[in-house]
Amino acid sequence: MTREPIRSIQTGLNALGYQPGPIDGLFGGRTRAAAEGWLAAGGKAALAPAPPPPAPPEISSAVIYQGAARYPVDEIIVHCAATRADWMAGLPIAEKVAEIRRWHMSAPLNWKDIGYHWIIDRDGKVLPGRAENVIGAHAGAVKNRGTLGVCLLGGHGSSESDAFLQHFTPQQDITLRQMIAAIGLRTRIRKVSGHNEYAAKACPGFNVSTWLKGA
Repeated sequence: MTREPIRSIQTGLNALGYQPGPIDGLFGGRTRAAAEGWLAAGGKAALAPAPPPPAPPEISSAVIYQGAARYPVDEIIVHCAATRADWMAGLPIAEKVAEIRRWHMSAPLNWKDIGYHWIIDRDGKVLPGRAENVIGAHAGAVKNRGTLGVCLLGGHGSSESDAFLQHFTPQQDITLRQMIAAIGLRTRIRKVSGHNEYAAKACPGFNVSTWLKGA
């Protein structure tokens, strides 16, 4: 079996509140245990449903993630960490995510958690940041609502017009496309964009629309 179906299963289990471990496309012990827990629960989310917050007037429905209601999600915004290719080389992705979380929760940002929902390492492995049922802090107050932020490690010194493979790896290319497809199975994604479409910066270091077309 190829890794793509397993990655989709892992991302779905994680979004439902189970803990399959790294989103690496390998059906290991943690993924098996998470799947068995999901089956034992009859396909229900791991967390008890929470009462939904009142929706703004322009929003009439909510996408359900991890048993909690939130703003409808219809867009994925791609970011980069602007780290060098050898940043924290040889260390597990969990330590890298923890370091980015520390950046975001320290001064001057002082956010309550890491800003991104998903982080993709240089080898294509994935770990969650914020839960998908929590509004992110990745694209400004207006664009944080209704979006999920996916961050690629790397991108130091990149430009918004660079090609994807100038700063990122083929494994990241594959995983990012798989992540977009997997999220699209859980909610209707109408747009996949780059942070540079909403801010005067290079992030994610390539043109997302061009990349999506395979150019």
